[in-house]
Amino acid sequence: MIQSDVLLPPWSTFNSTYSNLDHNSLYDPDMDFCMADDLDFSSSFTSSDVSSEVSRNLYVPTMFSGGFFELQNLWDEIQITSPTEGLESISSGEIEGVDGWLNASSDTEENVTSELPVSENSMDMLFTYPGDELEIDNQLSLHHLLRAYGEAMENGQKELSTEIVKSINKKSNPWGTTMERLAFNLFQSKESEGEYLRQELSKNFMKAFMVFYQSFPYGKFAHFTANSAILQAVPDDAKTIHIVDFDVGEGIQWPPVFEAISQKGKSLRFTSIKLEDKCICSQWDFEGTKKWLYDHARQSGLKLQIEETSIEDLASGLTRIKKTGPGEEWLVFNCMIRLPHMARRRKRSRVTDFLKVAKELLANGGASAGIVTFADGEAQDSSRTYLGYSSFFDKLLMHYETLFESLEQHFHAHLAEARTAMETLFLAPYMCPLAWPQDWEESTQGFDLPITSLEGQKLSQESLIEAKQIVNERESSYKVEIAGEQEHEMVLEWKGIPLVRVSTWI
Repeated sequence: MIQSDVLLPPWSTFNSTYSNLDHNSLYDPDMDFCMADDLDFSSSFTSSDVSSEVSRNLYVPTMFSGGFFELQNLWDEIQITSPTEGLESISSGEIEGVDGWLNASSDTEENVTSELPVSENSMDMLFTYPGDELEIDNQLSLHHLLRAYGEAMENGQKELSTEIVKSINKKSNPWGTTMERLAFNLFQSKESEGEYLRQELSKNFMKAFMVFYQSFPYGKFAHFTANSAILQAVPDDAKTIHIVDFDVGEGIQWPPVFEAISQKGKSLRFTSIKLEDKCICSQWDFEGTKKWLYDHARQSGLKLQIEETSIEDLASGLTRIKKTGPGEEWLVFNCMIRLPHMARRRKRSRVTDFLKVAKELLANGGASAGIVTFADGEAQDSSRTYLGYSSFFDKLLMHYETLFESLEQHFHAHLAEARTAMETLFLAPYMCPLAWPQDWEESTQGFDLPITSLEGQKLSQESLIEAKQIVNERESSYKVEIAGEQEHEMVLEWKGIPLVRVSTWI
């Protein structure tokens, strides 16, 4: 059995040595937060003074048994309350309170706490209960308005959809109920007040990123499932493993694989796919990521070569390999898209281009040629068809409502601002009604993964057991199951709703 703690990132190496945030691109005042795909929405979060913040020594929480990190351990002594009204009431003091929550992780010895003044009615406003008639009415009203918006968009009624959005905005609230926060992040988080909130929160982006990745199972589940499938499939006679990564980002998936490959006595070639030219705003700098990966490979005693290329250049280069034969090089095509911790959308059409290259090279070679690992943070089912845009919109609403609900499990009432910070930094970037029609258009053209013509690589029961431990299945509403006729897909669910799908192909 491959132990989950072996295939999850070693946080001690992700400390102050990891300062590869591209500070020059973190904030572009001319960039709309919600635009088209292939934009790193989170890159518009912070102002130029972030550089000094993220380069300081950061407290990095150690991995708990089973890879599950309890938020309460980090914020036990932090009590932050909410303003009584909407964003109009947000003050710099309240934002500093959220900063205090994040900074508490590096000030544990000093027992730093943060408390904000609030009126006697604020708690009643923020923390309502299911039996509260007003809350139920507002939830139902927002639900119907959101569905009406999807139908108006489907029918091309732009004026009507604009009026519906105005009604939604009157009822949305970044500190409120699940549906109120969902509505706010859909339509208002891109406005001036939401922009101010993002900029202030992002001054602690690195700390938030590390806490988010460890505290919530989405990224860990996807990375563990892919990594375990890769290592179980590596042929004994392969001398060099060639990993081609569609979106390396911060590179946090790979150190465990580096260590395992080093222990097998093999060398590694790593190719990262370039972001398109218009996506120069990525929060992660490739050179910084490359340096960090090289440092980790050196510590692991791994012989490593890293390069960056475009999908087009990759295709031409691998075509030559196909003609001459792969020799002793075993290929891994890895594609992770729209996982919450990535906070970055990539076009599904580019995903298709990448997977076409993988399919063409592996089609005749099978397991001896390599493997494809694919994870979708929106859990899209390529076999599903939609009656219209409104049904597609409803599906995405359900997905993100479920994500919001799953986050709530980790937060006690006094940590509402901590929850809002995580939603603002890591969920809001994907909630873009202006970009969803583009996804819809691609789905109508048949977003059928090219790799479905390959053979599914069966996932092991040992990996399933480990994945269940990673998501703390026994003590939470998360569930992991193996799916697909070939048992090549693993799905992370929350109360029966798929959140992340990972599939493996040879």
